[in-house]
Amino acid sequence: MLEKKRVYIIGNLTGSTRARLLLDFISGSNKYSFSYDDTHFFKVNSKNLLKKIFLLLPNFLNSLSSFSKFLISDIIFILPMGKISYLKLKLAKLMNKKVVTEFYISKYDTYVNDKKRVDKNSKNALALKKFDQNIIDLSSDLIFLNNSEKEYYLDVVQRSNTTTKIHLIPLATESKMIAQLNYANLKTKKLILCWWGSYIPLHGLDKIIESAKYLKQSDISFEYHLFGTADKKAVAYQKMIDELELNDVVKIDNTKTFADKSLDKFLIENCDIAFGNFGDSEKAKVVMVNKAVEAVSMKIPVLSQKTKALGEYFENKETMFFCEPSPEEIAKAIFKISNNPELIKSVSKKGFNLYQKRFSKEAYIEDIQKILES
Repeated sequence: MLEKKRVYIIGNLTGSTRARLLLDFISGSNKYSFSYDDTHFFKVNSKNLLKKIFLLLPNFLNSLSSFSKFLISDIIFILPMGKISYLKLKLAKLMNKKVVTEFYISKYDTYVNDKKRVDKNSKNALALKKFDQNIIDLSSDLIFLNNSEKEYYLDVVQRSNTTTKIHLIPLATESKMIAQLNYANLKTKKLILCWWGSYIPLHGLDKIIESAKYLKQSDISFEYHLFGTADKKAVAYQKMIDELELNDVVKIDNTKTFADKSLDKFLIENCDIAFGNFGDSEKAKVVMVNKAVEAVSMKIPVLSQKTKALGEYFENKETMFFCEPSPEEIAKAIFKISNNPELIKSVSKKGFNLYQKRFSKEAYIEDIQKILES
């Protein structure tokens, strides 16, 4: 019997479909044994000093155990946004270990350019960029979601000429139930359009909301349902809805999630069109947002601006609907789509076929298996 390869997984499994798909594959394979340490297990959020002192020894022993597992592992797998020290990366390189990194997102780009929590001229920004550079320089294999994001992130952290082996594995999500598409199937005359995600500028949610003002001038019956993750961050958007007098057609709901299946249920039973990304930043013009793949996995057609990454896989009016990222153009596109139920069904079907081929669990496992075995 062949000895199983030891895989040491670094990062956070919580809330990451991609990480769960990897874990499902490795744990179910007879070729690998794995170790994953939850870094939050010994974390104490309370101010209980006694509890903190009590956990010092277990935490220290766990750190020793984790380091021992790191040393004997054949493959180090760093999940998206996973934290690893320069010392460990350098040691893995010296020991000729296979270090596979999912470069799903750049820490530097996220905190400096996207969330703007760190000033680009600060020491913290320099440290974040150095972390990204070390990951790129000292990994044996880098995985990007697509060629456009690969070029963008490597340029942002000044590593366009890296010699590290690069692989492209697109976004992946597990299959869900199929949407009913009531409007396209002539079961209702009201078109339901949905957006879900976090309240960050990249999505261009302000444009989506404003587009409803223009769409109200047409003769179609419609509603927008916006599903966010935080009431506090939704306040500015609700204020916009109030000021534009759109409460009759635009609804915000921060209670539904995929985790408890409540969001799945609503989308399957009600959603006719999903909104993609309409942001203005350089990154927004490049990336493929998760909701685009989540929607096509349910056979829900997507309306989005045409980003570079989406253009690598999707075609307008074939597998997705594209329009310019302005409120007026979004409204015009929705009006045209509403007049062609058969086209909605066609884009739904072809988009789902593409999902099965490139964005499904099976497609991801096939790709990741090749990298682990190479």
